[in-house]
Amino acid sequence: MIWWIVIPAIMVAALAYAYWEHRKQSRHLVDLFTPLATAYSGDIKAATVLTLPQLRFVRDGRRYFLGAMASGGTLVSGTASRPGFNGPFTFVNLEIQPHTGHELNIQRTDRLDRSVNLLVSSVSSSHISTSGDSAFDNAFRIRSDDQAFIHHVLNPLLRQKLLGSTQQRLEIALSGPKISVHIDDYVKSPADLDEMIEIATLLAENCSAT
Repeated sequence: MIWWIVIPAIMVAALAYAYWEHRKQSRHLVDLFTPLATAYSGDIKAATVLTLPQLRFVRDGRRYFLGAMASGGTLVSGTASRPGFNGPFTFVNLEIQPHTGHELNIQRTDRLDRSVNLLVSSVSSSHISTSGDSAFDNAFRIRSDDQAFIHHVLNPLLRQKLLGSTQQRLEIALSGPKISVHIDDYVKSPADLDEMIEIATLLAENCSAT
């Protein structure tokens, strides 16, 4: 009989903790995004029951969305955690129209990551591609099914920007009309956000020229 009391009590406690954790993360992100909103003349979309706050702003006619999460495996602002990002990370999303019809994923890797990726690709339908730049290919894993598209969008300017980034975990994804740039950890300053915006914008410009 006692289980009829204990189980509901545990469920209520778990929900209360989840709500408290959600409120705590929301307040932290509002504090984090407020100076960025001022710097970029943006606005902060308020948290809901299922999502955390998100910073929205427009630059050169393009709409950008900035979000963050505290740990891997949690759904935040419509974007789930990505492989390799197990702690706090920040993402910038940019929508492009019309979209290219191509899928592309670029992720900074270490030697072990590359070995695992090559093994996985050998037994799956995934496509590990190259840019033709050995320095870049040694630092980043490229996944796409269209080699010509990779050579077009990964021009020297974008490769140089990615290689010059100080972010240890950096991922760029193109899926349909959306470009996403992820970094490991919370964005710390407008300078960090500038780099993410520039990477997303360069890829968008290259996609527009296809």
